[in-house]
Amino acid sequence: MKHLFFISCIFLSQYAFASSDSLLIKIDKRNQTLIGSPNGGKSQSLHDALDRVFKERNLVLSDSLWQNIRTLIKTDSEGDSSLSVRIGASQVKIGVIKSGRSRPTAIREDGSDTLRKNQLRQREKQLRLLGGAVQIQPDGKEMVRMGKDGIYVKEGQQDVRVSLKDGIHVTDGKEEVHVDWNGVQVKEANGEETKVIWGQDSTKTHPKERSLYKRKGFYFNLGINGINGKPEAVQIAIYPPLLTTSDFELKTARSTYVSLGFDRSINLINGKKSAWRLGYGLGVDWYNFQFDHVRVIQKVPNNQTIFQPIIDSRGDEVDLKKNKLGISYVTLPLMSEFVFRKESAIQMISLGGYASYRLASWSKTVEQKSGDKNTEDSNFNLNQFRYGLRAEFAIRRFPDLFFNYDLNPMFATGTGLKMTAFSFGIRLL
Repeated sequence: MKHLFFISCIFLSQYAFASSDSLLIKIDKRNQTLIGSPNGGKSQSLHDALDRVFKERNLVLSDSLWQNIRTLIKTDSEGDSSLSVRIGASQVKIGVIKSGRSRPTAIREDGSDTLRKNQLRQREKQLRLLGGAVQIQPDGKEMVRMGKDGIYVKEGQQDVRVSLKDGIHVTDGKEEVHVDWNGVQVKEANGEETKVIWGQDSTKTHPKERSLYKRKGFYFNLGINGINGKPEAVQIAIYPPLLTTSDFELKTARSTYVSLGFDRSINLINGKKSAWRLGYGLGVDWYNFQFDHVRVIQKVPNNQTIFQPIIDSRGDEVDLKKNKLGISYVTLPLMSEFVFRKESAIQMISLGGYASYRLASWSKTVEQKSGDKNTEDSNFNLNQFRYGLRAEFAIRRFPDLFFNYDLNPMFATGTGLKMTAFSFGIRLL
């Protein structure tokens, strides 16, 4: 990890320098001329040559900076020296090179200097063909490249490659560290390897499956629910009525459905462009039925479920800001999934069913004027089990859609409430 941190620091410093407005000037220490200028800058003084370069970049060569440059040139040093200053938004780096060190002044008999220079030029040319910015030192030991395919940093035996597709790969001699979407792999100098995998290892996925739609495993469904049906006529006919046809009217936007869980699938038939899978999982569902009236659901003797208003001390009905029935279930789905390629407009069609067991149920009211809250836990004669049909659709560049419809009534037999619940919405995870 220390190598990764060290090389990352090198990359950040190199990137910061390369991304800013920078100016690099090289001065021949012995001849006091600019290296790389026409005729070596011999036709004019060093001060005039520097002043011309600064003016071309809309910069000003101040007297204090000129004096610092002269002091640097006169310094008795065997090696090269440099000076970095910031002028406005520009970073100016001035290197004073001892004569003969900026480039080979002679060619050895074996032509190794010329060969080395040609190799570096060819290497830099190949890198530039890949796009992006390239910085390469004359000795070839340090290099930074940034392009569409990612970032490459080299310093001696240390290499760092970073890309969204392949992750991060660090090499330091015989030691290697690789981090990608599958996990972390570490290879020591002695050949020992350590591998940590999170999630499914995509390298072990069959090639046919890699191009097909695949869910992540965990899901979060958010939608709206409703109630279908009405009380039996005999219950409505009683005076005063214990139930009315409007008792199950809901505030649609506030009657929310939430589901959390995980799902898995088993391949039954695989093809190049499609596959048939068996999906299963485990989740917890929350139904929130927000009633659009002031009559509160209650359980009374004789196995009856009724709606009655809250009466105040003066005998008047209390207005309610919220009147809700909440139910939670643990659910086991079983789905037949038809999946297609990731490039398809319709990536998956899933049809099947579910079975649920009721965990809890409660009513909650909030009074309009006083804001008083009242919560009652009860089974309200709800069925302990429920089962139904489910359909799911995965559409490219759009959240997955789902639709649930209960086949058995919400309330137990004998209550006279033949109501069934349904829900629909989108999958956020």
